[in-house]
Amino acid sequence: MIGAFAKPMSYGQYLKSLLPSVLTMIFLSFYTTIDGFFVSRYAGSDALAGINIVIPITCVTFGVAVMLATGAGAIIGEHLGRNEVEQASRVFSFMCLVLLAFSAAFTALGVAFLRPIAVLLGSSERLMPHVLPYALVVFLGTVPMAFKLFFEYLVRSDGNSKVGLAMSVVGLVLNVGLDYLFVGVFRLGTLGAAWGTTLSITASALIGLVYFLRFGNIRFARPKADGRVLLKSCTNGSSEMFTEFSTGITTLLFNLLVMKYFGEDGVAAVTIIMYIYYFFISFYMGIAVAVAPVVSYNVGAEKPRKIREMLRYSFCTIAITAVLILATSLLGGPAIIHLFVQSGNVYDITWQALRLFSPVFVFIGFNVFLSGYFTALGNGLTSAVISLLRSLVLVVLFIAVLPLLLQENGIWLTMPFSEAVTVLVALQLYRMQGRPPVPA
Repeated sequence: MIGAFAKPMSYGQYLKSLLPSVLTMIFLSFYTTIDGFFVSRYAGSDALAGINIVIPITCVTFGVAVMLATGAGAIIGEHLGRNEVEQASRVFSFMCLVLLAFSAAFTALGVAFLRPIAVLLGSSERLMPHVLPYALVVFLGTVPMAFKLFFEYLVRSDGNSKVGLAMSVVGLVLNVGLDYLFVGVFRLGTLGAAWGTTLSITASALIGLVYFLRFGNIRFARPKADGRVLLKSCTNGSSEMFTEFSTGITTLLFNLLVMKYFGEDGVAAVTIIMYIYYFFISFYMGIAVAVAPVVSYNVGAEKPRKIREMLRYSFCTIAITAVLILATSLLGGPAIIHLFVQSGNVYDITWQALRLFSPVFVFIGFNVFLSGYFTALGNGLTSAVISLLRSLVLVVLFIAVLPLLLQENGIWLTMPFSEAVTVLVALQLYRMQGRPPVPA
């Protein structure tokens, strides 16, 4: 399976190779969305807003897990490209221990300071009964959530993306069933939604654990603590961590600003916008995570021709996808919003927001892909520059300026402006540093 990373392929074969990773990322985006769907229908818009308040907590777990997975994944891919399987397994095992230590510590801190964290994240007293139960279970589920993400990424580096897809499918089906049971039947609100998600994620993580225990090319081996490998993994994967952390920060800023203009209904509207955003961005993330192991492998194997082929196919696919997603968002927006709310103030705010927000999908695909591409090359600094610009620096700048100029419309235009400016920088960085050499 891994050897296929170096073989030439047609565009049709390329698209087929993307499918497991794209579907995996789509299913991953559904986890919180499913919570929102059932909660909005059976517990109301305040419960939906309460889920959004907790999103920054999940972003911390996602950030660290993805940082270690992508950073170590590039190192593992290079080892596999040189046929150094034992070294790859040692790196993998060491990163598992690091991730376990972080997850356990994060759980303990979260449970100990639950209410102060909820207040810090901007929860009003009206939302607190929905926020606290959801946040508690999210903290308790940190270990399985972190390893689900970590294993899903590393099975691709191991040349077995179908296992990652199986993990996502099992988790998604369980999540739908458990959310319906806990929220729709037992009416447990956000507490039930959180347990449904946590239990389904745990089942998914166990599939990954069994794979690496018994079936993977990469296996659990005696880990060797190596500070240089850890540092390289963290710096190389830092852009992905910054993206997740920045998502948490910007979600907090949006919640605070929207609360000022629209109140709790505005937070519910932001929640729906973010669900739509995560669903559509998952297509681009699927492309990026599918291509990254191939790039890392061929860096190690010194085959730039294959890297150039993947870049050509990827840029074409992202451009086509951007047009389709923009059209779907604008033409199908009302139908998508109706999945969560039928009418009323929350619906009106959400539809107004989505029309202004949708241009973000034209630019974001190139930024997500190029950030992941530089990580796969081992150029974590350039990848971090792209991620920080699009997800934090420019967002903070525009969210401070645009509402002053355009009132509430400026809130929804913040991310389209940020991604548009970033894509200009990202493409220039690619021209300067990212083009693989032409073989002699």
